[in-house]
Amino acid sequence: MRWNMTGTGLSRTGISVHTRSLKFILFFLFAGFTILSYAAELDCPVGDAVMADLGNGVIMHTCMWEKAANVTVRTGPLELIKNGVLILKLTTDSNGKLHGQFTSWNDVGEMTENGNYLKGLKEGIWTVTNKNGDSETLHYRAGVIVEP
Repeated sequence: MRWNMTGTGLSRTGISVHTRSLKFILFFLFAGFTILSYAAELDCPVGDAVMADLGNGVIMHTCMWEKAANVTVRTGPLELIKNGVLILKLTTDSNGKLHGQFTSWNDVGEMTENGNYLKGLKEGIWTVTNKNGDSETLHYRAGVIVEP
């Protein structure tokens, strides 16, 4: 199975599919897909493991699931690797919403953000590190910062 990104969404064998999950990923990356192919090393709870070269040295490993006819969801784990350095690792539920562990790193591999999502909203303790290396701990409940 081969997937390609088009101007209107994801296409497989000539069928165009719009997906919010892919738009989310594109928002994060400010880049478009050039090619998607199998990425067998990724453990997908549902769907197929794929790899996408996003350009500028960024490779995405993720899972694509044809949930229903003409409805494709990016689901499960996602990893972004830039020039050999892991820069983003997250998971989503079967509807493509962020759910579970989320970690991002800068281009040299230093963690910049770490926490959990619950049904698309930040939940619990998050650690955020700025460009100067200063870290702060934030507490979230249903996506809103709360006092510990």
